[in-house]
Amino acid sequence: MKKNDETKITSVYIIYTGGTIGMAPKDDDNPSSPLVPKPLDELKKYLPALKELGKKIEFGEYLFKPPIDSSDIEPKHWIEIATAIKDAPDFDGYVILHGTDTMAYTASALSFMFQNLKKPIVITGSQLPISDIRTDAVTNFTNAIHLAGYKAFNLQCIPEVVICFANKILRGNRTTKVSSKDWTGFDSPNFPELGTIGEHIEINTDLILKQPPAERHTMINIKLVDEIMNLIIFPGFKSSALKKIIEDDDIKGIIINTYGSGNAPGKKDFLDIIEKATEKGKIILNVTQCLIGMVEMGLYAASSTLLERGVISGLDMTPEAALAKFMWVLGSKFKKESITSQLQINQRGEQSLNLFDLRYGGILSEYSTNKFSESVQPDAKFYTSKIQKAVVRISSLNIVGASLGEKVTINIFMNNHTVDYTTPNDDENCVASFNFDYDNIEHKLITDIAKKVNNIIGSDEITLTIVSINPKHKFYFEGLYLALFTKVTNSGT
Repeated sequence: MKKNDETKITSVYIIYTGGTIGMAPKDDDNPSSPLVPKPLDELKKYLPALKELGKKIEFGEYLFKPPIDSSDIEPKHWIEIATAIKDAPDFDGYVILHGTDTMAYTASALSFMFQNLKKPIVITGSQLPISDIRTDAVTNFTNAIHLAGYKAFNLQCIPEVVICFANKILRGNRTTKVSSKDWTGFDSPNFPELGTIGEHIEINTDLILKQPPAERHTMINIKLVDEIMNLIIFPGFKSSALKKIIEDDDIKGIIINTYGSGNAPGKKDFLDIIEKATEKGKIILNVTQCLIGMVEMGLYAASSTLLERGVISGLDMTPEAALAKFMWVLGSKFKKESITSQLQINQRGEQSLNLFDLRYGGILSEYSTNKFSESVQPDAKFYTSKIQKAVVRISSLNIVGASLGEKVTINIFMNNHTVDYTTPNDDENCVASFNFDYDNIEHKLITDIAKKVNNIIGSDEITLTIVSINPKHKFYFEGLYLALFTKVTNSGT
């Protein structure tokens, strides 16, 4: 920004990567010739308002050389964009002109790369080239400049990465492309629009991320690890394909796009490969193929088997956000044991809930007992006041010492390891009680205990104790799990 130009109210940095918005006929004299990316200066000819906007806004620009089609975008280009922004810190906002095919991926990646972002980064493009007589490019481009140059228009600052498209303002890492032909090419299925643009620009201030405190500096992490595979589960999916990927030592993580709420085939060979992968240290992230909804592993048997084999939940993240977040988490300096927890914790508003997935192990049959107690420490970002859901689950529970038809009662206590078979189930620390008639088969026990844990749970180690109220009834089981879901606020936590 020119420090001596007192007429300028704000400054906007335009980053032009290419894409449909910048396409025009290769031969200026032949409108039917193939479309090719054109330089930014040629785009400006189709935006006469730019000269008027220039009275209030000082523009800077960074150009991809040459401009590229967005289907050629790779992580190295995300790094180039982030670096361009880092090298232009004096601007008040940024507009990125981008093709639509990979726009949601770029928006997601940039959202994770910038921590404590205090300025708007607005990504836009168009369904038709700016040179087309019916184009949507002019409106999208102009709207994006207004959001990035908010100071000149008395607008609320949106301190996050957003996509501005077809008069919608969408959180970048909540956005997915839903149409290749409609003007409204993008949507945010699991999160409301941050704003709408009509006669006036309306911004939902209750939804946008809060401005970070002044003492927190914006930090940029441009290290991404892209040794990740993204697999879609489909009817007839061959386990052999998954096996080949797992045997590749260069692959650090795998995203599986599953059915519904996180369900996948229950075939033994498929599950055995999943188990071997997690045992080898491969991280497997489960996201749903559905546009609306979230992964809830353990809700159905088909997803319980994944949970028990170490697969982690992508909750309601878009596939684009999941991929970008995975690359960012692997590239960040998190300790290996915390990588999985970081993937399930909200970082930049990309998911509706945090998941603290506590796994307590199990007991082998030869060590069957009438009391089991274990403690696990949740991640440091766990806040007990925001618990929305708490699910406790015991997998493959077997009872020893009971007669067929005999009543069996299993109680689970939280944060009191001194309890025993004489402790009643109305004790304040009893969070779950399971009753069933012994039938000589394995049981999977699951219940939501959110209403019972609020006055018990703390942010320190969480102890779960399983007790059989009949001391003659011993048990063994494969795994004990506690899933704690906490609310995400617009502060980004």
